Amino acid sequence: MMLLVIDIQQSIVNVAWITLIILLFLIGYKILVGRMKRNQLEKKLYLILHPIEKDPADGVVPIFMEMNTPMEVEISVFSVDDTVHRVIEHKTYKKGGNIIQFDTRDFENGFYFYQAKSDNQKTRKRIEIRN
Repeated sequence: MMLLVIDIQQSIVNVAWITLIILLFLIGYKILVGRMKRNQLEKKLYLILHPIEKDPADGVVPIFMEMNTPMEVEISVFSVDDTVHRVIEHKTYKKGGNIIQFDTRDFENGFYFYQAKSDNQKTRKRIEIRN
């Protein structure tokens, strides 16, 4: 006949060590993830400027941009050689999609850039105007 002997004190110590190792792993993982996130850009501070659907553009065309938070943005148009530079709108836009009506008839035919400039970024797209 065999007797099964269980050492309760040793079992408690083993469970405590396993718990301590799991806790240290979780704490280390949280610190690592926090450091990795610190170097990432906050997407809510930036906007997305979409290309104009009608290319070459003529007449009044919509400029569409999206943002995650309300922000002050300057929309401008300038020529490739930077001889023409005109601000279309400069105001605080709401969160979500925003449409700015751009009248291309105020410009001569040719290639231009339209640009959205905020405190955190400057993004531009090329457009051909043919009226």
